[in-house]
Amino acid sequence: MKMKIVMSGLTALAVGLSMSAAALAKDNYRVAVIRWEPNDIYFNGVQLGQEIEKQRIEKKDGVSIEFSVFGANDVSAQRNALDAQIARGVDGVLLVPWRGEAMIKTVNELREKGIPVVVSNAHVPKASATFVAFDNQAAGRKGGEAIVGWLDKHRGADWRKQEGVIVELRCIITASFDIGRSAGYHSVFDPLVAENPNIKIETREAGCDGSKARKAVDDLISRYGKEKILAVASIDGTMGIGGALPAFAAQGMLKKADDPAHIPVATVDGTAPELAAVEKGDLTHVSVQPATGEGIISMRLLYEMMKSGKLLEKSDAATTYPIEGEEIWAPVEIQPSTEFEGDWYKTQAYSVPEDVPASDPRNWANQMKAAN
Repeated sequence: MKMKIVMSGLTALAVGLSMSAAALAKDNYRVAVIRWEPNDIYFNGVQLGQEIEKQRIEKKDGVSIEFSVFGANDVSAQRNALDAQIARGVDGVLLVPWRGEAMIKTVNELREKGIPVVVSNAHVPKASATFVAFDNQAAGRKGGEAIVGWLDKHRGADWRKQEGVIVELRCIITASFDIGRSAGYHSVFDPLVAENPNIKIETREAGCDGSKARKAVDDLISRYGKEKILAVASIDGTMGIGGALPAFAAQGMLKKADDPAHIPVATVDGTAPELAAVEKGDLTHVSVQPATGEGIISMRLLYEMMKSGKLLEKSDAATTYPIEGEEIWAPVEIQPSTEFEGDWYKTQAYSVPEDVPASDPRNWANQMKAAN
C-alpha cells in the first residue's frame, strides 16, 4: 500500500494515523540493509546484532522480517543499490554510509516518503535521521591514555624529553567516526606536545586500508628512523593490524608489550585479529566499538518505527534508552544532535585489556565466533 504524506495541518495528522493503523496490521516487513563491503569484519558484527534482534522480534511479535543486504565501500554503489531496493518496495532502511555527507539528499527524501531510516557508525550531517553509534571520542581518548600510560610505565618520564614521533592513522577525515576518534586521541596528545615540542604527531589518511597504512608507517620509519617512532594511534583495527604491526615486523621493531622496546599501538574496533594480537602481546590496546550492540539497537529502533508507523522525532533533552538486562555497552544515551536533525543513540566504549580481557565472551568478536 503506497501513500503520500502531505505535511500540512490536519491532513498530516490523518495520514500519520492511517500509517500507524496500516503498520500495526502488517505481518511482513522488508528492510534494506546498506553497509560497507561484505568482507568488513566489524560490519559483519553489526549485521549479526541486527540478525539477533530480528529473530527476537519475530519470535515475540509473530512477524516476518526480510533483510535485503548490499555492501560496498563506494558512494555511488550504495546509492544505486538503495534506489533499486526502494523501487521494489521497502518498509525501512538500515544504513551505514561510506560517506555520510553524500547521503544527505537520499536520507531526507526517504523521510519525506515516510520510510524510516536508522543510520549507524557515521552520521549523515544536516539530515533528518536517527543515528546509532558508540562514543567515538571516548574511544580515541582511551587509546591515547593507554599509549601514554604504557610509555610512562615502561620507559619512565624521560621519554617525554626525547625527540620522537607519534603516528596517527586516519580512515576518512570527513567521516564523523573518524573525526570523533581523532579528537579523542588529540585530547591526550596535544597537551603532551604543547609541553614537549620535541614530540611530533604525524597524521596520515589511509582509508581504513591495511596496505596503505603499511606504506605510511614504512615511509615515516624511513624519514625519522626506527628509534624515533614512539607509538601508533590507529582510527580503526585494520590499519593497526594490517599496517603498523607488519611494518614493525619487517623492520625488526615488533616487540612484546612487556618489553621496554615495544612500540605501543592502539586501535579502535575490537575485531578477532585485534583481540588475538593483544593476547600475543603485539598490540597494546583496543577501544572496543560494540558491533553487536550497534546492530541490536539500530534494528530495535527501526522496528519500533515500522510497527508504529511513526518516525522518531528529535528529543528536547538528553535521556536514556531503556534496555533489558546488563550489557557491557550500556547505558545507551539519547542525545539530541547539533550536527543532524535527530537523536544520537550512544552506546559506550570500553577497553581491552584494561576493562576486560581479550577472551571475555561479551566481546562482539567472541560472540561472532560462538555464533559460527
